[in-house]
Amino acid sequence: MGEWFIDFLTLSAQHPAFVIVAVALCTFVLEDAATVGAALLAAEGILPVPAAIAGLFIGITLGDLGLYGLGALARRWQWAASRIGTHRLGRGQDWLAGRLLPAIFLARVTPGLRVPSYLASGYLGVSFIRFASLAVIAVGAWSMGAFALVFYFGQVAQAWLGQFSWIAGITLLAAVISWPYILRWRTKS
Repeated sequence: MGEWFIDFLTLSAQHPAFVIVAVALCTFVLEDAATVGAALLAAEGILPVPAAIAGLFIGITLGDLGLYGLGALARRWQWAASRIGTHRLGRGQDWLAGRLLPAIFLARVTPGLRVPSYLASGYLGVSFIRFASLAVIAVGAWSMGAFALVFYFGQVAQAWLGQFSWIAGITLLAAVISWPYILRWRTKS
């Protein structure tokens, strides 16, 4: 890589607005990997901690609200309503209305549940204010807790492994990325 590119990344990492936008965009690609990467880079002192946390919080929250919005948009398509049926739609609304808090928190911590749960919340017409409030709390509790744990892991790895701490970071990142696939593979067999 060119020296100019390394200089650009180094300077950019010190500008909080750039870090916030970059980390937020990364959450749209793979939320868990963005969390692990931002926390490890912050633990190394490469990213400012407040900017990394702000980027994660903004990106994850916008992603959650976007999924709700896509579900709400799908409600306008007659094709979707005809596939579900009005009776099942009513049952789904009643069921989710009484269980929104555990549904959102369970979806936040269980791989593979967030997308269908948040789409369903929008499609079934759950109150946006209620959904958004619970989603923001869930992001704050779970995602920021995960950031704190990985940040601590990064600091310990740096203290123990020194210049080779990147190996522990890559191992953790690979584990986080592969975890949902391993779970799916284990449930199929």
